[in-house]
Amino acid sequence: MDRLHHATAAQLVASLHRPLRASLSECLDRWRGLDDATRSHAYLVLEGPEPNARRTLNAAAIAALIAH
Repeated sequence: MDRLHHATAAQLVASLHRPLRASLSECLDRWRGLDDATRSHAYLVLEGPEPNARRTLNAAAIAALIAH
C-alpha cells in the first residue's frame, strides 16, 4: 500500500489500444464511469517516483482501493 501514497502517475488500461495516462485520481474517476464489463477487465498501473517502480492493480484491487 505504501506505493499508492507515492504514485506520481497512473495508467488505466481499459483497452490495450487506448490506455489513459493521468493522475491516480483521474484514473479512478474514469474507472468508476466504465460499464461493468469493461471495468471487470480493466487494470491500473501505478508508477512510483523511481524508475521502473510500478504496481499493477486488477479490477478487484481497484474496487478495494476506492472503497478504502
